[in-house]
Amino acid sequence: MKLSRGAIYAAFAVAVAAAMGWSLCNGFVYDDLPAIVHNARVTDPARWHTILRSPYWLGTLWRPFTVAMFAVQWFLGHAAPWLFHLTSLLAYFAVGVALFRLMHRVGIRQVTAFAVTLLFLVHPVHVEAVANSVGQAELWAGLALVGATLVYVRARQEHTERRALPALLMLVALGIVSKEQGFIAPLLLAGAEWLLLAGRGERFRARIRLLLPVTLLAGLLFVVRGVLLNSSVGETPAVALRALNPIGRAVTFLGVIPEWARLVVWPLHLQADYGPPGIPVGGPMTLRHWLGLALLAGFVALFLRCRRGAPVAAFGLLWAAMALAPVSNLLTPTGIVMAERVLFIPTMGLAIALAAWLARPERSVTSGGTQSPVLSASEGKVSRGSTALTIVLTLWLLAATIRSATRVPTWSTEERFFTDITQDAPTAYRGWKVAAMYWDEAHDRPRAIADLRHAIELWPHDFELFERLGQIFRQQGHCDVAIPIFKTGLREATDASTIRAKLIECLLVDRQWDEAQRLADEGVAQGQDEFKSMQVRVQKMRPRVE
Repeated sequence: MKLSRGAIYAAFAVAVAAAMGWSLCNGFVYDDLPAIVHNARVTDPARWHTILRSPYWLGTLWRPFTVAMFAVQWFLGHAAPWLFHLTSLLAYFAVGVALFRLMHRVGIRQVTAFAVTLLFLVHPVHVEAVANSVGQAELWAGLALVGATLVYVRARQEHTERRALPALLMLVALGIVSKEQGFIAPLLLAGAEWLLLAGRGERFRARIRLLLPVTLLAGLLFVVRGVLLNSSVGETPAVALRALNPIGRAVTFLGVIPEWARLVVWPLHLQADYGPPGIPVGGPMTLRHWLGLALLAGFVALFLRCRRGAPVAAFGLLWAAMALAPVSNLLTPTGIVMAERVLFIPTMGLAIALAAWLARPERSVTSGGTQSPVLSASEGKVSRGSTALTIVLTLWLLAATIRSATRVPTWSTEERFFTDITQDAPTAYRGWKVAAMYWDEAHDRPRAIADLRHAIELWPHDFELFERLGQIFRQQGHCDVAIPIFKTGLREATDASTIRAKLIECLLVDRQWDEAQRLADEGVAQGQDEFKSMQVRVQKMRPRVE
């Protein structure tokens, strides 16, 4: 069955609208506020010239293209959130079109590529990347990566490397300055060369003709990023990951794998936060971790099997693995234990692998500009198995569309988001933590206190929980209640200067001079010079009161 390009793209637009279209009604929520609304580099044109040399809104992330796009949308839409969400929908649609064209280019039959792209576009795990504005980082990086791969494969097939080089370099750079996962571009293109373009009898120099400048560009941008930000690492590690050594992070990674698999195959339950104790960090090994190890072994075995007989599927699996590597916490701890948005780029690779599995390639990807069809012997015959598979995929498509559409409103308002986050993720302590921070700022102190206490019950190893809870009581004039809370938090992080300072302030109010002096002395001994003035203050207050 041959479909017209217009009909295919129209179907993609309908799928995006049906699954994600309600996001046009969403406002600015959660990370949108610090990254966009309260970010002067976005809202103040006089600061736009600082975007290139400045970090993202947190840590030492570098996403100048994403920030620049925020600034343009803020200016053109007069700070209206609908333009941000419309841009996200258009970018998402563009990703679907590019992914479809890449699958068709590497030899997957049109109808199969079309069906799998529809599944990709309605997948509920993508809602987080599309329904809130900061998800544009994933969208731009994903669009750049799939675009770069498409340009690379086409150039190598048609021997137009020199003509394609400027566009290829531009797309690679775009991915890198959109999100950190863009740095996988050289590896991704090398994987395409290895798996999709082998057996052409070319010399090694010809095979690296495009890979070499792409790699040099990625290395140059990595150096530029390090110089501009004075750091070679990314965002500040999540509290739950800071104390873990590489072995502990590897065990945590094994515990995350089953959740990744569930979200890809059966994304009925979605949540805006994942972490301990729902996802354990560090050891010991449990049934969950052994399941993760089994899934990892199965993934590797599947890749090795596909490597021999189904290189397109193997490339899709390799894509997924490469995209997950930067966010796996194996190489370095990141700011999250896990998040749904990090699956956006990996699922592009899984879509390619699924399409390659559903149907044999229609044409040889290693041929030149004129590619001949490679039809299977059973082409055109409809079996009971294929009919059943069609029914299953159709039902999954409808169910996924409905689930995505019902998930989108979670990002409609701040109140809706922070209400849903604790209901959806009752075993993730950090969800309760961020919800408590919102309720505190919304002046609902009883709810904030209740959420903080519950977060502490779930995972009492984050000093920030105790600092926030103690500060609420301190602001209410109850230092007698705040002091033991601050002390417990300080035991979790003895080098945390902020909670130490708040504890000393409360001790002074409570006239515990000796304890205040001891804590100030400890701070100075740890190299925190700001506590020298606190030492002087304690010494001055003691005789005046006594």
